[in-house]
Amino acid sequence: MDCKKIFAAAALAAAAAVVPLSSCGAKGPDYASFISEKRTDVYLYEDDDVSLKVYVTERETPYLSDGYKGSTGEVCEIFAKFTSPPQTVTATMGDSGGEMSYMAVTDSYYLSFTGGAPEGGATIELTRDGESADYTAESVLYDGVISCERALECVRQYDGDTFSALTDGNNFLGEIYVRLLADDGKCYYYVGVIDREGNTKAYLVDGEKGSVIAERDM
Repeated sequence: MDCKKIFAAAALAAAAAVVPLSSCGAKGPDYASFISEKRTDVYLYEDDDVSLKVYVTERETPYLSDGYKGSTGEVCEIFAKFTSPPQTVTATMGDSGGEMSYMAVTDSYYLSFTGGAPEGGATIELTRDGESADYTAESVLYDGVISCERALECVRQYDGDTFSALTDGNNFLGEIYVRLLADDGKCYYYVGVIDREGNTKAYLVDGEKGSVIAERDM
């Protein structure tokens, strides 16, 4: 496992101690109700010509890292990268789709829309410079992967002081991000705790054991 690679992708670095999943219990406020971004699934497809990534996320709108949870809704994001970049690309998944935007920094194309992946998986129709083809991306989830809520509770058990400092009775004076990640066939979670000054305490969590394997103040 290349932890450094995964953590860098989530804007994290630095190693930390490990906490077993068995220690994860439930105390205090319902911290899960303060999650303002929850990525619940990732779908992947790759061949010699194109790589696709689909994120299914429930997140607040407008999307602000300000320590306050806003109203949330389901959003689907599609990322596409090509061996030979086309001039124009449109993507369609289920009843949703549109023209993808080129992102020069990552040399990839991007599209987001309201709603999640259709039942049974993510089949994407890509139209590149007028030529269309279908691709089926597979979920990275497998038996034994814990939920976003479980990953959050394990982080709370690992670093109770951070949560206690932001807890006022049954209220949490911040917002929380929980994002499913995948690398080399294994799942992880990024958990970010954001206070009302915009400071973030970030953690990388093993997706099966629930152990915190890295952390960073941002």
